[in-house]
Amino acid sequence: MKMNLKAIIEDSNRIYEMLSNEIKYLYHELQELTSMDDTQLCLAICQLIRDGRICQQTEANLVYYLKRV
Repeated sequence: MKMNLKAIIEDSNRIYEMLSNEIKYLYHELQELTSMDDTQLCLAICQLIRDGRICQQTEANLVYYLKRV
């Protein structure tokens, strides 16, 4: 799979639009929600974190992703 910045930004925007403001998501939940493969999802999550639009939160050894509001 060839990835480029435009595709990564499109994927990250798609994920961001799907996220609810009040819900924390596990990686596998985001994968089920988006149907993205591991590479696509990881790159999109990295882009969202880099842009400051989502953050990671750890609870009980689980990593959650949630919107910054």
